[in-house]
Amino acid sequence: MVWDIISKYVKYFVSVDDSYAAVGMRILGNPLGYDLKIISGESGAVTSGVAYKLMTEDSLYKYKEELELDENSVVYCVSTEGDTDKEGYRDIVWNGKYPFL
Repeated sequence: MVWDIISKYVKYFVSVDDSYAAVGMRILGNPLGYDLKIISGESGAVTSGVAYKLMTEDSLYKYKEELELDENSVVYCVSTEGDTDKEGYRDIVWNGKYPFL
């Protein structure tokens, strides 16, 4: 039933492994320049991780092109959680769980 609703309103959908969420958590928690630090858990950070990887990984170029993403794109990512699992957060961000190879 949920898929019936989503399929009517969503043009693209992705399913990714935990490494995408991990890279999103690391990026949000360690901003560059004047960006604000965001402490985000896995489900909140996965959108940022996907956006980052789409823009930086040559192997994902065809998807980036399909979505018409470039350096002028504005991508709106919603983080739905903080570090609700403090040990899990540290294990990913500090200890390198789910490295992106």
